[in-house]
Amino acid sequence: MSNKRLIYVIGMMVAFGLFVSLSGCGTTKTGAGESTITILIAEDPPSFNAMISDTGYDSLVMELVMLGLTDVDPQGNVLPELAAELPTVDNGGVTVDDGAGTMEVTWKMRKDIQWSDGKPVTADDVVFTWNAIMDPEMGTWIPGIDYIDSLEKVDDYTFKILYNTIYPAYLTQLGGEQLVIWPAHYCKAEQGFSAWDCGREPLSDGPYILKTWVAGDHLSFTRNPKYYQQGKPAIENVVVRVVPDATVRKTMMINGDADIDMWVTEQVIADMKNSGKVGVSISPNNRWVVRLFMNEAAKGTVDPVASPHPILSDVRVRQAIRAAIDVDTISKQIFYGYGVPVWTEFFRPPYACNIPRPKFDIEAAKTMLEQAGWNDADGDGVRECHSCLNAPEGYKMEMEFMTYAEYGEPLILTHQFIAEALGRIGMKLNLSVIQGSVMWADTQSGGTEQTGNFDIDLWDDGYSGFDPTDYIWELYASDAATPDYGWNIVRWQNEEFNNLLNESYTLDEDFRKVTFCRMAQILDEQLPDILMFSAVNADAFSLRLQGVQSSSNDLVTWNIADWQIVK
Repeated sequence: MSNKRLIYVIGMMVAFGLFVSLSGCGTTKTGAGESTITILIAEDPPSFNAMISDTGYDSLVMELVMLGLTDVDPQGNVLPELAAELPTVDNGGVTVDDGAGTMEVTWKMRKDIQWSDGKPVTADDVVFTWNAIMDPEMGTWIPGIDYIDSLEKVDDYTFKILYNTIYPAYLTQLGGEQLVIWPAHYCKAEQGFSAWDCGREPLSDGPYILKTWVAGDHLSFTRNPKYYQQGKPAIENVVVRVVPDATVRKTMMINGDADIDMWVTEQVIADMKNSGKVGVSISPNNRWVVRLFMNEAAKGTVDPVASPHPILSDVRVRQAIRAAIDVDTISKQIFYGYGVPVWTEFFRPPYACNIPRPKFDIEAAKTMLEQAGWNDADGDGVRECHSCLNAPEGYKMEMEFMTYAEYGEPLILTHQFIAEALGRIGMKLNLSVIQGSVMWADTQSGGTEQTGNFDIDLWDDGYSGFDPTDYIWELYASDAATPDYGWNIVRWQNEEFNNLLNESYTLDEDFRKVTFCRMAQILDEQLPDILMFSAVNADAFSLRLQGVQSSSNDLVTWNIADWQIVK
C-alpha cells in the first residue's frame, strides 16, 4: 500500500483543552534544558512498525530507534545503514543470470552496530525479520516479496537473497522509509510481525531509546549510548507530543514551545514564515501529487468489462475533465504558489519523460463531451447521454465526488473548485468528504476504493526513493485491480502497458528509461487518473535547530542523529 499523508483532526473542544494544557510547556520552559527538543504530531503512532499501518507517524518514531539495511536521502540517493556497502554488479554483490532472468544479491553488514542491550546486530536478525514477514498466517506483504525465492544466511554478517526475476528496487527492499530489521532475541515470533509487542516496545539500534509512551499525550526518548556513530546524536532527549489540532501546533511553534511540526500545509507556511522563530524546510524533490481517480467500473462494482462506468469508462470524458481544470489557478490561489503543475507519473529524475503539458481549454472540453454523446438537450445545465458509449439514453451526467478530510482546507477548497469547474461544462458533481481511514480501508472494512464504491476521488499520492517500478505496478497493473491486492482502484486495463511494466524489471537503465517514457505516453493518452500538481512536502522547525531537512523519501527524522541545537 502506498504512502498516504493521514493528518487526523479532532474536535475543537479537545483541541482547546490540549492548547490550555500544552501552551507554556515547551522545550525551554519545562526545566528540561537546552538538550531536549519537542516534535509535534497529530495523533499517536499505531506502533513503531511502519510496514503495517503506514500513517507516517509510525515512520517518524521508527527512525528514532530502529535501522534498516539502507535509507534514502532527500535527493533519492540510497545510503547504507546496517549494510557495510551497497551491493552492485560492479563490486560483485549482484549476480545476474540473463538466460534465466534471475539475480542473486549478497549483503555484507556492518560489524560495529549493537542493540541497546549490548547484543550485536547480525544476519540472524535479518533472517528472523524476513521469516516473520513471510509467515502465511501472521506476516505481511512488502514490495517485491513475490520476486524472492529465498533469503539465506552466509555467515554472522553476510546473507544473500535469491530473486526469481530481475528486481531493480532491491537496494531499498529491506530499508527505506518503512522497513527496519527487528531483533531475533527480543521480538517474539509467535506473536506475529503485525502484532508483536516489540512493535510498541522496541529494542533500539538507532540514535534514541524509547523511555515512556503515554497514549494520547507523548512519547519520550533518550540518547542511545551504544549508537554506532561516535558522538551522535548531539541532542540528549526528544519528546514527541500528540497535538491533534493544526492551529494549536502552529501557535506552539510560533511561541517557541515546540521544535518540529511535521507535514505543514501551504497555509501554515505562509503564517509562520515571518514569525522570526520558525523556519520551514521544503523537500528538494516533490512526491505527493494531487490527482483525480476516476472509476472505470460502475460504482459499487470492480469489473470494468462486465459493468463499465456509465460516464467515466469513455476516455473522451476523462480527457474533457482534464481540459476543464485550471491547475495554475489552484496552485496560485489555494496552494500559495507551492503547488507545482505535474501531468505525468514520470516527472522525477532519473526517469523524467518529455510529455507535453495538457492545455486548460473549457471550449475544447465541451466539444469532447459533445463528441462523446453527452449533450444538455433539456437545458437544465447538466448533460445527458444521447448515443454515448456505456450509458442508457437520457442518463444524467451526475456523479459523487469525494475527498478525504485529514489533509485540511487546501484540499477541501480544491475539491470545491474542481466541482465548480466541471459544472461549467455540464457535469454535476455531488461533494462528499470522508475520513481517509474509510477511503483507503480494505474490502472487509468497507473501504470505498477497494470495494469500488466511488465515482471520482481526489487525493495525493506518489512514490518514495528513486525507483517508481513497484509504485507504478500498484497503481496501474491489471493484476493490481484485484481488490486488496493493489491500488489500481480505477480498474484500468491495458495489455501493452502491462507488458512494458514487466519489461521494466531490469538493471539496464537505458532500456528502463525508454520503457518508462512509452508507459508515460500510454498513461497520457488513456488517463486512468489525472495528475494535476505536486503538493509541498515541508516541515516547520525551530530556528534553534540546525540540520533539519525535509524529505519526500522519508520522514523529517530521517537524519535526526545529525541535528544540533545552535541557540
